[in-house]
Amino acid sequence: MKGLKIIPLFLLLTLFAYLGVLFVEANRDEVVINFANYQSPRTALGLVVLTSILIGMIISGFTCSIEMLALYVQNKKLKHKLSSATQPKAHPQTRIESPNPMSASSG
Repeated sequence: MKGLKIIPLFLLLTLFAYLGVLFVEANRDEVVINFANYQSPRTALGLVVLTSILIGMIISGFTCSIEMLALYVQNKKLKHKLSSATQPKAHPQTRIESPNPMSASSG
């Protein structure tokens, strides 16, 4: 039954791959990328655009994962702090002796 749930996802990914190929075919103009001292060979514009999108998705996914990890750690700390604050603490009974006003005046 689990295999049936992944079929729509697989079909959607296949559709996106097909649309990506159509996009590259429609944008065949050759471009050269100059970055710092690097110069790329001539590449199709569509391929450059799709590669840029993929790199952006990977970087944003990595950044979101780091943020989620930080929130997870913060959540664990807060849960620990909350559980330690709500648990009754076993303190020894300390008795504070207040001065007896009657004993001080009778002297």
